[in-house]
Amino acid sequence: MRLFLFSALLAVTDGFLAGARSPSAHGPHLSTPRLVGCDANPAQLDKPLPIPASPPPRAAPVDAVGFSRAGLPVLALCCAIAAVCALDRVVLSIAIIPMAAEMGYSDSTKGLIASAFSLGYGLGLLPAGLLAALSSPRAVLGGGLFLWSAAQVATPIAAGSSLAALLCARVVMGVGEAAAIPCIQSIAANFVPSRYRSQFWGVLTASLASGTISAYTLSPRLIDQFGWPSPFFAYGGVGCALSVVWLLAGQSEPQSPEACVPEACEVPAEDEPPSPWKRLNQVEWREFAQSRPVWALAAGHSAANFYNYFALAWLPTYFSYQFDLSTAESSSASLTPFVAGAVGGLSAGYICDSVVNRTGISLTRARKLMQTVAFVGPAASLITLAVLGSGGGGMPFEREQAEALFVIGIGCQAFSAAGWGCAAQDISTRYASLLYGATSIFAVVTGASGQYFTGWLLEQTSRDFTIMFALTSAVELMGLCAFWAWWDSERVFE
Repeated sequence: MRLFLFSALLAVTDGFLAGARSPSAHGPHLSTPRLVGCDANPAQLDKPLPIPASPPPRAAPVDAVGFSRAGLPVLALCCAIAAVCALDRVVLSIAIIPMAAEMGYSDSTKGLIASAFSLGYGLGLLPAGLLAALSSPRAVLGGGLFLWSAAQVATPIAAGSSLAALLCARVVMGVGEAAAIPCIQSIAANFVPSRYRSQFWGVLTASLASGTISAYTLSPRLIDQFGWPSPFFAYGGVGCALSVVWLLAGQSEPQSPEACVPEACEVPAEDEPPSPWKRLNQVEWREFAQSRPVWALAAGHSAANFYNYFALAWLPTYFSYQFDLSTAESSSASLTPFVAGAVGGLSAGYICDSVVNRTGISLTRARKLMQTVAFVGPAASLITLAVLGSGGGGMPFEREQAEALFVIGIGCQAFSAAGWGCAAQDISTRYASLLYGATSIFAVVTGASGQYFTGWLLEQTSRDFTIMFALTSAVELMGLCAFWAWWDSERVFE
């Protein structure tokens, strides 16, 4: 199965690049130029055309994948930061097994530690999104990256001191990571044309999955060789170094009209930009709160987080409890589903943009179809896990079956990349980061509550995951209903 998934990942990537090279399907859309000085009156056709004082700014050269060449290094760095973000977030779910054995943590304490990160993440989302919208996404992203990397390095030191210190370190790390996706939303809205938005977000989702895969691959080896604190030190050091690279080479937006991609951004005029305080007063808070698409984002993200946070925090523990696997074996079993997530994210982005650009299906309908796959797949796989895990079906329940069902669930969940994942950019360019940050607060509270509730429930049910699987399935289906009822991709805000 793993060989198949890695082959599929390569095939999807190749198909994405090949499709992007097709000028009929993915070339930049150029509208027919309008002759200056000519209208519908034929008599005017004999008049000489006025010569413009200066030629209009040219759009940036667009390469094979449809993005501005000037923007590709920035977008590549964003993908690298996303990979480190996932790498840092996942390592605790692996290290918690030997940590708990050494520190004597109960399941509810493990859930508390996992939810401490989510608490910090929730506290940091709105300030990060607001700062990115009102000032420099580049500076906010670089500062957040350095902060969470430093907190990652401090995690083993804090754990050796006290549980309270460990919880504080995880909260600080969550605050830092809260800057990542809102800032990347804002940067992507400025560098990526709307017709390639889903594809880029699919690539970004695959980058997040690659960070998760790296954590599951590298962490057990580091733990075996150097002890459980070693991956925290290693990954935190990588993040600190990357923050320096980003602050030196990253950009918030194109620096000139020539660097713009058509329909992707507008370079402001040379007059003095408004101050952050003036921009703050211009934020349409009431309109945000009354917007059905904004609530669709919140509902979709919340339902997705309930599943994603469970998978990120508890998947290795599930395999350890259910099948009595070691730390390395649990990490190995948890790896393959996230390879499927990378394939799913790339596939979703390519499929969504292709459907919209080639068939004429509205972007609203395409987003809803992608989100249907993202919710129905996990719900169906979890219901099957609950039935098989409780002895239903009249057959023995093996690790391979559970792994295959999580492959289906996480692979389908990644289709959110072309659903709610990049949808904030559909309804606003200027406030994409703020909308993502504001709606994510509900999602983080939902996900963190699920993390803690899972630990509490395991203690009450002798480590039986059946009820949690059924509950998560119900949450996914409720999120699907809300997204279908409320979402619309028409531009609503500036």
